[in-house]
Parts: sequence; structure tokens; C-alpha cells
Amino acid sequence: MLPSDHSTADALRELSTIDNDPSTLSRRRFLQAVAYGGVGGALLGTADAAVDSGLLSSEVREAWAGAPIADDDGILVNIVMYGGNDGLNTLVPYTNGDYYRMRKGLAIPQNQVLALDGTVGLNPNLPFLKNLYDQGQVAVVQGVGYAPPDLSHFSSMGIWMNGRAGVGAPTSGWLGRWLDGVPADPFRAVTIGTSIPLHMVGTTTRATGIPDYGDGFGTDNEAHWLRLYEGLRSYSSTGAGRGAWHDAVAATVRGQLDVAQTVQPLFNADLPEKGIGRELLLAARLVNADIGLRVIDVGWGDFDSHDDQPNMHNDRLAEFNAALEQFFITLDDRFRSRVTVLTTSEFGRTPYANDSQGTDHGTASCLFVIGAGVNGGLHGAQPNLAGLRQWDDLQHTVDFRSVYATVLDGWLGGGADDILGGRFERLALFKASPGADIPGIAAPPALFGDFVPLQPSRVLDTRNGIGGRRFPVGAGTTIDIAVMGAGGVPTSGVTAVAMNVTADSPTTSSYFTIWPAREPRPNASSLNFTAGRTVPNLVVMKPGAGGKVSLFNESGQVHAIADVVGYFRDSTADRMLPVPPFRLLDTRNGIGAPAGKLGTNATMSLQTTGVPGSGVPGVGVDAVVLNITVDQPTAWSYLSVWPNGEPLPNASSLNFNAGQTVPNLVIVKVGPGGLVNLFNAFGSAHVIADVVGCFTVEPHGRHHPVSPQRLLDTRNAIGAPTGRIGDAPLRLQVAGRAGVPADATAAVLNMTITDPSANSFLTVWPSGLPFPTASSLNYQPGLTVANLAIVKLGDGGAVDCLNAFGQTHLIADVVGFFSDAQ
Repeated sequence: MLPSDHSTADALRELSTIDNDPSTLSRRRFLQAVAYGGVGGALLGTADAAVDSGLLSSEVREAWAGAPIADDDGILVNIVMYGGNDGLNTLVPYTNGDYYRMRKGLAIPQNQVLALDGTVGLNPNLPFLKNLYDQGQVAVVQGVGYAPPDLSHFSSMGIWMNGRAGVGAPTSGWLGRWLDGVPADPFRAVTIGTSIPLHMVGTTTRATGIPDYGDGFGTDNEAHWLRLYEGLRSYSSTGAGRGAWHDAVAATVRGQLDVAQTVQPLFNADLPEKGIGRELLLAARLVNADIGLRVIDVGWGDFDSHDDQPNMHNDRLAEFNAALEQFFITLDDRFRSRVTVLTTSEFGRTPYANDSQGTDHGTASCLFVIGAGVNGGLHGAQPNLAGLRQWDDLQHTVDFRSVYATVLDGWLGGGADDILGGRFERLALFKASPGADIPGIAAPPALFGDFVPLQPSRVLDTRNGIGGRRFPVGAGTTIDIAVMGAGGVPTSGVTAVAMNVTADSPTTSSYFTIWPAREPRPNASSLNFTAGRTVPNLVVMKPGAGGKVSLFNESGQVHAIADVVGYFRDSTADRMLPVPPFRLLDTRNGIGAPAGKLGTNATMSLQTTGVPGSGVPGVGVDAVVLNITVDQPTAWSYLSVWPNGEPLPNASSLNFNAGQTVPNLVIVKVGPGGLVNLFNAFGSAHVIADVVGCFTVEPHGRHHPVSPQRLLDTRNAIGAPTGRIGDAPLRLQVAGRAGVPADATAAVLNMTITDPSANSFLTVWPSGLPFPTASSLNYQPGLTVANLAIVKLGDGGAVDCLNAFGQTHLIADVVGFFSDAQ
């Protein structure tokens, strides 16, 4: 058994010889020193201290930062599952009776398996991986191993890391030897962690170590630290006549400080506390930084499941699934066809369960090759279980070095035979070379856009077949909605669409996630709803492949309705002027209209432009952004909001049940004189409207869509400490995170309330301004409620969020921003 997650890697790291020559002191080793926090001692001590700290390497370069890689260079993210991943419970032979007989209570129930074909399926904790598999982006390699097998963690991992068999004690690794053959650069290959594992050590060079905590020497930004760094730069700027060692250390100090401060921004935005989720998110940010990386190595465990496997192994796979999803959410579109992910582990587990609810060291297992250029599907053959006795080994069907050879030649540029010391069979793991144009994979680029308001038009209604589907969306089901070329949206030049999406007649509590088609599904929600309640929400989303957006329903059965209300385009149109929330209408107390509910089949007009104090100009406004709330309705009904002077559209802006308080953000084209109409179908209800922005021909902010990314979740300490918020304002930093620049003027946020303890409302407004008379969400105890908010950014690019009564969890996902910059 492994005593800790990385003990095997630690035991096999740093096996290459250190050269005691001052000319070989490199920035690579200083960057590794950031991980150990020891550079200060080496800097102020002697050359012996530098050697003892491991700061020496056999290569040196004056350039401290790597150049961007070529467009056709492949990037490999290597994930090691330390401890021996159980292949049979990862890729489950769910129709094989021998599996259920051997595994007994450890077997994954057949009805839970995510079937890939009629014989095998994925563990139920791998739904995102299954989603990628369905898109043809996962090659599942079955029965991977080597002969003769070795069941020692240390020895077997040494064999896997080395990539060569029968050569005695390994002194280098397969990726390290590949690194020997590429132009030297400290950013060609990195390991995220505090040690360099054997597979990243070559015969003449090695990878760079970047700690996953990122708080080493050279990374602080306080004034006194910056003064120290500048002093050290000045101190080491010229030779001091003290010999080669002094000059080598001094020159390297300058580079180390630059490298450390280059990498540090990767750690500034929110990161998971620890584990593979943190490491893979850092890996995606490293790729996006485009600093020359070709290989990124991460690893975690423990997969050594001798006991309590039902909990332990399922937890590890759930961690992997979530981390993989976050990796692809974070990865920039421009790298999607240039990145491949490879998973490995030193061996599998025994086919039979032991007496401790676990499995023991085994042999053949499975691995995954993941990416847009991958030839998705099943490769190799599942090990045969027939006739195996208690301690018999699974027989491998694919030599692991065939996988390495295919990755080296098919993705990293060649040289496999020399690197692996022999010829191994190549597998059909890739359908395209790195950087190739792969239809349907990469979404359109995220361009800036200006708004074109439209008369609301229905593009999807699963109740009657509009949009091509005439039945509910089932649990775990994804459908695509064609938005470009529909409802007045053109077929080109569109950067985002604005549409009102409604969940109708849900059979259980669930949520919709809406995102660009053919991109990985993000960890975000667009609508949240409970059984029997009809819930709307405005969605502003960039279209993906084929001019479509994807819609995913998590649980139960539910009808989906979508009405397009406008779009953003990459040519001149209306610009967004954000304003602090201002109440234009409240029929409860006579603001904007006489006091009294809006009745059955009744229409009222609302003045939206030129209202004193609102910040909305009286002229030049083509559309307004309103947060509309219905309160105290007497019957099930819907509200339509549309331009005055135009016919009532076949579209709804809000849907609600009797007694239900429902908010929804509405972007509506204004009619003559700045008037919009509001129509209530049944019963009577109070109506409230707060304006938060408008679109004008003046040069205000342009819209920039981003794929949904989570900024705040008080359930798990993203953006704020864990715990429900009370009636004190919570400051949410938006600018400078998740791709929102410091000069953004407004943000498009999907705000979600969950587990509220009382009837209450949430107000979101620019930080630094007084609390406005306005609401962004309204909710009742125990419900989960979401609403889109387009909110002006206040002091420091932040917004304030206030829950009026009781306590509640708060979640915020950013889906776009506005900026005056072109």
C-alpha cells in the first residue's frame, strides 16, 4: 500500500546527475525553488547551499520566458492515478456475469452504468467523460498492461515511468527523454507539484516544477516585497568581480523573479482547495497562458483500494470527472484542437473482491486518451474473465508502450522508437493532427458585439414541436437549439443571442444548463426549478457549432420553451449603458402606474426612457434592460413584455403560478416615445419593474460573451467563505476574474439562490453606491431560484449582494461582460 498520494513519484524523482558547474545554474531550478520556498537561503548562502537545495541543472538559457508554441504543436496533459486504478470498476463489463460473481458487493449495478456499447460502460461517477465520449473525443484503451507483470507499486510505477522494460534500474523517463530532443526551454514541460517524477526526467534535462500552492519567493505583490525584488534585480544587474558562481547566481535571480511573477497570476483567481481539481485548473490556465508548454504533468491518488472501495474509488472518479469538466471549461477555444489528455496508473486490481470490501494489486487496466483530435471509441480488448481463479491475473491485450508510442508519434512530433528503445504497435488513437480544423469542435471566437433588439419570437417549444422536438426533455438529456437563422437572428456575424427560456411542467426539482453547442458542458446552471412550477429566465449566450446552443436537463421530465428577444453582432449596432437599479413600476404603491393589480387579458404601457433619476436617456434608446417581478398572482398565468405599437407576440417573458412571486430579466425593444407594453393573460397580479440598463447608439459598452464560469458559491467557498449569507452585504469581485477585464463596465451574471430560510429577496447593485429600492431575485423557503442580472460594476469592478431576510446560499456564474474598450 502507498503511505501517501505521491510517495512513488517522490521515491523516483530527481534521479539524474547534478553537474557542479556554475554555468549550468538555470532558471528552471530557481522556478522549482519557488516550490520549496528555499531560494532565499540559497541566494544568501554559498554555492554548496545551492547544490544542496537542488538548484543546479545541466542546462542554462538566458531567456527566462518561453515563446508561444507553433499552431501545429500538440500539447499533452499527463494525468497519473497513483496507487493502481481499478479498471473493472472504471470501465465496467456490465453484461458479464463473471464480473458480478467475482466482485459481489463491489460490482457497479447494471442499471447505473453509463453504457458505451452492449458490453462495457463507464462508472456512473464519470458523466462528463461520457458526454465527451458521445462527442467522439474519448478513446478508451482496454486491457492495458505489460509482461511479465510486477505487483509492487514502486517497481511497476518505475516501469511505466521509464517506458522501457528490461534495462535495470530506471534513470530517466519517457517524457523526459522526449524533452531531451526538443529546444531547451524551462516552459516546455512542467510538473504541477513539489517534486519531479521520473517520467519527466530525461538523460540531459528535466521538467520544471510548479507548486500547486504558488506562494514562493518572488510571487508577493505587497510594496515592501516589490522593493526587495527590485533591489535584488539591481544588485545582480552587473558582474561584481566575485567569480563565476556569484555571477551565475545573480543572473539567475533576475530570471527567477521574472518567472515566478509570470506564473503567479495563474493562482490569483479562485482555485479548489487541493487535489486534482486544483491541479487541472492550473493546467488549463498554463495552456491558456501560451508560454511554450508542450507537456503538463499532474498526479494524485490514492487509488490503492484494499478496503472500503465503494466509497474510496467512487470518490476518486467523481473528483476526476469534476476536475476534467473544469479543465475543459477553462481551456480557451483556440487550444481545443491542440490539447490531448492521457491518464495512466501503475496497474489495475484483482478481478475478485477481497474480504475487506476492496481489491488487491492486479494487472491489466484501462486508460483514457481525451481531446478534440482523438479518434473516439473503444480500442484494444477487455481482459477475459472466464475461468479465472481467486488469484489469477488479468491478461493484458495492449502493451502500454504502444499507447506511449502512438502519443509520441501522433501528437508530440515523433521519435517514439528511440525514446522507448524499440518498436511498438501504433494504435488508431488520433483522427487529426494538432491544430487541425476539426468541424463541430471549436466554438466561434468570442468577439465583442453590439445589440440588435427584436420583436420576441419563439424558436423552441417542446410542447408543440417548434424547434423540432414534440416531447419533454428527459433526465440527463441534452438538446440543441438552432438560434442563428431563427426568429430574426442572422446566420453570420452573431456573437451572442438573448432569449427567454422557460421550464414548464417539470416532474421533479432540476435545472437547465445552457452553453455553446459542442463545447464541454460547464459547471453552471441557467434555470433552477421545482416540480410543478413553471419558471423563466433570460439567457445571453454565444452560439456554438452550427449556430446552436445546447440545453441540458439534470433530472426528471420537463418541457422547454425559448423565445429570442435580440442578438449581439460583431458590427456596429446599439451599445449598452448600464445604470444602477431604478424602480420604474410598482403597482402595489402606484409607482409608474395607478395602484392595483393587472387583471385578466389586460395590457398596460410603461414609460422606460427619460424618467427622472433612472439614468436612461430620453432619446436615442432602442431597448431597455428590465428586471420584471410578478407578485401575489391569483391564478396560473404568463406576462408578455414587448414594444408599444407592435402586435402582441406569441412569446412570454414570465410564467407563474397562483401565489408565486417570480422575477425575470427582460431585454425589450422600446416603442415610440420609449414605451413598452405588459400583458397579463389570466387572473390578476402586481407587477414591479426595475431598469438596470439600456441600449443606445452612443459609444458605451460593447458586449463580450464568455462561456459560463462560476464566480461565487457559498456552499463550497468559491468567491466567499462557506456558509449561508444573512442580511449583511456580500461584496463580489467580478473584474479581473474568469476573463472579465479590469476595464469592464458591466457584467452578465446568472444569480442563483438555494436553501433560503425565509421569504426574502436579493438585490445586486454596483459596489460603493447606496442600496437601491430594487430586487434581482425573489424567493421562498426551501426553493432554488435563478435569475439573470446585467449589473453595472462599481468600485474596483465589484458588485454588492444583499439578502433581505433570513439566510441563504448564493451562487453566481458569469456569462459575459460589457466594456468601453474596442
